[in-house]
This record gives sequence, structure tokens and C-alpha cells, in this order.
Amino acid sequence: MERQKKIVDASVAVKWFLNEKDSDKALKIREDHISGKIEMVVPELIFLEVANALKCKKLNVERILYANKSLWISQFDIPKADSYFLEKAIENSIKYNITVYDALYVTLAQIHGAFLITADKELYKIPNVIALEKT
Repeated sequence: MERQKKIVDASVAVKWFLNEKDSDKALKIREDHISGKIEMVVPELIFLEVANALKCKKLNVERILYANKSLWISQFDIPKADSYFLEKAIENSIKYNITVYDALYVTLAQIHGAFLITADKELYKIPNVIALEKT
């Protein structure tokens, strides 16, 4: 039986490494992935966004490197971006007035018929987006 797919963005993944509001909910989603209850699908961009966010939060290099390694060994489904995917992301970016970066996550959710879980309030207005605080 195929596992239910979930898309998480960097606003959720960052909470795996920081003690913030709703970090417990973010960690539960990660545990569900690790235990095989769900399958997380993410764009390659998530690795860059998480590293940058942790740097901006003034974490030391060791903690950022630990987070990076932890993400890479998490066995996410990381689809390769292609022209079609990027075209759809650009269309979603314009349609929802969001960054192309955020639209990558929205587009992944659409392509996989999955929900995007985010802590980014700007994305809550978009169909198939679930606020982390409501999980």
C-alpha cells in the first residue's frame, strides 16, 4: 500500500532544529515520515532554505552542518525539477502572488495530489495548504 504523501516547506523543516512555536507538531510530522506512516516529498530547494534560515537565526556552523546532514539522510522523495515543473511553479507564483520558491512547494503538492504543510501564513490562502498549527 502506498503511503500518504505530504509536502512540507522550509518553515516546517526549520522547526525540527529550533525550539519554536509548533516545533512539536513539526517533529511529529517528521516522526511520521521516519516511521513510514507518511512519505515526505520536498524540492531540493528545502536544503538551501533551511541552511539559510538557520544561519539567519545565528546558529553556529556545527549546528547548521548537523541539520544539513540530518536532512540529507531523511530519505525524502526529492523529485528532479524539469521544465514542466518550473512552468507550473511560475504559473502558481503569479496566480497566488507568491515567490517562485514558495510556488515550488505548492506545485509539488498539486502534482502529487497531496497537502502542503507550512507555518508561512502567506500560503494559508492557497488550496491544499494546511497550517502547521492546525495539524
